[in-house]
Amino acid sequence: MNIVLFTSSTNTSGGSRQALYLARGLAERGHRLVFFVPRGAALQGLAPDFPFSVLPAERPAWRSSVEAALPADAPAVLHAFHNAAVKAVALWGLFRKKPFVTLAHRGVVFRPKNPLPYWSPGIDRFTVNSPACARVLRSMGVRRGRIVCVPNGIPEERLRVPRASAELRAFLDIPADAFVFLSIGGEAAYKGADVLLRAFAEAFPDEGPGAPFLVLLGLESLPRGGVARSGRVRRAGYAEDVGSFLAAADAYVQPSRSESMPNTLLEALCFGLPCIGTAVGAIPDIVEPAGDAPCGLLVRPGDVSELAAALRRLHADAARRAVWAQTAGRRGACFGMTERLDRIEALYAELLRFRGYA
Repeated sequence: MNIVLFTSSTNTSGGSRQALYLARGLAERGHRLVFFVPRGAALQGLAPDFPFSVLPAERPAWRSSVEAALPADAPAVLHAFHNAAVKAVALWGLFRKKPFVTLAHRGVVFRPKNPLPYWSPGIDRFTVNSPACARVLRSMGVRRGRIVCVPNGIPEERLRVPRASAELRAFLDIPADAFVFLSIGGEAAYKGADVLLRAFAEAFPDEGPGAPFLVLLGLESLPRGGVARSGRVRRAGYAEDVGSFLAAADAYVQPSRSESMPNTLLEALCFGLPCIGTAVGAIPDIVEPAGDAPCGLLVRPGDVSELAAALRRLHADAARRAVWAQTAGRRGACFGMTERLDRIEALYAELLRFRGYA
């Protein structure tokens, strides 16, 4: 297939990473693929060997660049990621000079300020990463048949462990036998690090022997690779070797006030970590899915006391942790890139047939 992926994001958020994972996977499967990113996009630093195509600095020139990548004599797929790209494709799809199908990705659960692009017949299908995202689009009037849910996928390189657990714990000044809660996220308020810090202090006021440690990874205010120590809390700066931190942890905490399907929670599952998550977005479907065993505990977002109680319970109940860990590992195996790529390829092929291009 001829495939053009197009993101307007310059950061390395979960949605940006999923676009990159998809681009690399499709290219490795032999598709003719072009991946457009804005000038200065941080994604280029994550995959310096990948042949990115860079968008012009001026947005009005985006269309000519992207459409030039679409073959004139063969059908193609155009898949947009992030708000400005979705807006653009919603318009371009109305005036197609070449044979292509259009898709727009939505991976957040808040309503867009401008719903018009989501009503545009210029977009053939919306891909969402969770039922929570689908519900938001349906509440805006997008027909159910135009929405396809394809969960996020975790590539194998995210599960590598370049630093041994003993080495990492020594770097963080954490004893080898100490219990470690890990949370990965930035400083944005919706990530809930402030709630987790208060809950951890409430749950474990005694810092004597046997008290657990809390590691917060991904705080941008710290130097790259840096770490700040305060009692039994470790604030670590931005790091790409998340596998090392997950392998050195005993449990994972996702304290977000708002999420759809966080990559970091899926990565924790892949490492078989029992989890505590907030009841937002797709987190309940991951931690306590209907009709299946839980892999941890759910709490209300922003509730310090409820989170503190969950931290204490998970820390105290080794037998229950072991059961949750087994379930987490089994569930994590469902979020590989093979499954995601298979579903995306099938969706592209279906759309090309629907348009009469195949």
